Amino acid sequence: MNFINLFIHPVKFFREIKEKEKISLIVPIVILLIIGIVGGIRAGNAVPGLGVPEDQLAGIQALAVGVGIFSGIIGLGIALVLKAGIFHFILKKMKGIATFKLGVYVVGIGYFPKIFQGIINLLFPQPIDLATVSQFDWVTVLAGIFSIFNIWQLFITIIGLSVVYGVSYRKTAIPVIGLEVVSAGIGLAITWFSASAMTGLPTATVK
Repeated sequence: MNFINLFIHPVKFFREIKEKEKISLIVPIVILLIIGIVGGIRAGNAVPGLGVPEDQLAGIQALAVGVGIFSGIIGLGIALVLKAGIFHFILKKMKGIATFKLGVYVVGIGYFPKIFQGIINLLFPQPIDLATVSQFDWVTVLAGIFSIFNIWQLFITIIGLSVVYGVSYRKTAIPVIGLEVVSAGIGLAITWFSASAMTGLPTATVK
């Protein structure tokens, strides 16, 4: 199995996966671990911009990294299983032939563009401005949802599920894009309500 094909010929890559007698989930697990670790490091790097006292900085930064890694990996793992379960149920109804384990593998592999996104964000971080953090910016939120990495992930997931389940690209795209739209809508709503709540908080003045 040549992982280069995942970049240059994803259809061939997933056909090779489909033909294997046994499939291991090691690669998807490693992908989730890398994403979680990178996310935790980013969380730690963001702490100095939050105005934390210098004598507490090291401890809080270490805590942020640890919590970020742990919660990131657990969250991604739960999301992976839930998404794979939804896709498996729907594609089976469409006469798909793959196993749930193979579906988990494909959805997990689809997360690999997030590694590049995390590394880029780690190398080129955007400082947190506490004065504007409560402001809801549609452009920024939508840019995050429709980033090239999210589109790449959808592209890989649709191709992979279509190949291994033996369902057309069009039919496979229905649950994949549909779930993404629902997730994006929920994310937008949470972000908007959070920003509104923070904006409505009274400002305390220290005398």
